[in-house]
Amino acid sequence: MKYVNSTLGSKPDAYFIFDITPFTRDVFKNSQDGAYPHSSTSSPLLPFLIQFCWASPSDDDIFLAELRSTRDVLFQIVLDEGQNVAGSKQIQYANYALDDTPISNLFGNNLARLKNIRQIWDPDNVMYLTGGFKL
Repeated sequence: MKYVNSTLGSKPDAYFIFDITPFTRDVFKNSQDGAYPHSSTSSPLLPFLIQFCWASPSDDDIFLAELRSTRDVLFQIVLDEGQNVAGSKQIQYANYALDDTPISNLFGNNLARLKNIRQIWDPDNVMYLTGGFKL
């Protein structure tokens, strides 16, 4: 692992998690038209979680920068290997996405519809009080 190095690894109470969560191809069979732009396919969906954990608030900037850098390096490896990540395959799983992820990368073609629904049902943006990605 490129970023588990002596600098980050020597920080107190620091650890790193890399996890692939397999969703079988049947997981979306009966849930079409949701917020997540998925479709039933013959291939499983494999969201990839990169998690860095640390104890000291003074290390926030260091770890967040390395987390983003790790994400970018891994994505470049995918591109360099010629993997097909075009279109809907580039949609990121919102539960694992970093805060700087554009919402179009989370909801794809569903974004306009979701914005419309939000405007109808929550014109005063009450749900924005919960945090998270803003439509």
